[in-house]
Amino acid sequence: MKIAVVMDPISNIDFKKDSTLLLIYEAQKRNHDVFYIESNNLFFDGEDACALSSKIEVKMDPKSWFSLDEENRIFLKDLDVIFMRQDPPFDMGYINNTYVLDSAENDGVRIYNKPSSLRNFNEKISILEYLKFCTETIVTSDKNLILNFIEKYKDVVAKPLNLMGGQGIEKINFNQNDLIDKLKKVTKDFKEKIMVQKFIERVYEGDKRILVINGRPSEYAVVRTPAMGEFKGNLAAGGIASIEKLNKIELNIASEIAPKLKERGILIAGLDIVGDFLTEINITCPTCFRELLDQKGINLMEEVFDFVES
Repeated sequence: MKIAVVMDPISNIDFKKDSTLLLIYEAQKRNHDVFYIESNNLFFDGEDACALSSKIEVKMDPKSWFSLDEENRIFLKDLDVIFMRQDPPFDMGYINNTYVLDSAENDGVRIYNKPSSLRNFNEKISILEYLKFCTETIVTSDKNLILNFIEKYKDVVAKPLNLMGGQGIEKINFNQNDLIDKLKKVTKDFKEKIMVQKFIERVYEGDKRILVINGRPSEYAVVRTPAMGEFKGNLAAGGIASIEKLNKIELNIASEIAPKLKERGILIAGLDIVGDFLTEINITCPTCFRELLDQKGINLMEEVFDFVES
């Protein structure tokens, strides 16, 4: 098959941790032709969805993990499968890319994850569809609503709605001197909606990433334990990864949500759980495949391509 991967520059990835590198490597092992498309190289030429693309070969070599052929213009309709693996921020550039991928999908190309779901299923707000699994939460840009919420719960976490890897997330206490300054920063002067949640103390034990492939959750979670003095366990923010089997509560949460993700055309997702609470549903570019492979020998990319090939 002709398989394309839309991603940010491969030269900038973290070789040891990057899940998209593993995805390309698995496609290559199965003798598929793999095409590399940087996220700013999708475009329309009239009604045709196109890209500037290069055939790619990857190696699991920390000194030289990829080589690219000459870049050429391609029509997306000539591909069989496209994996959308662009990292947030989920901005207008990202949304416009989903419109190009919509067109390719209409031409019969299979896109993972489905472009319309990428647009409509915000990774933060989507958890509100499963409110029984969530801690107390509001989503607003209104100063008074936010202050009233913080006054009620004292310790909260404020999260931008369009970033990743723990970027922009602030732990806030009602009595801190710079409270208003922090809120102005994260809300862009109270003009941009944020998610505010009651702080979950068990975050210091680590948050858990549960990967979901084609509606089926992995039986193991990647636990991301914060560095000393931090509350964010994101590996990009210095967290330390370990592997644990899902407990009953985590399995219950994952088992209810996973089939509904499949119905939306979401092949690859990552559920984030802190304590007993669902905190995020990652669908743009879920990671932690490498940690599962390196520490437990579980290669979920095999499941991804078993489905794609079927």
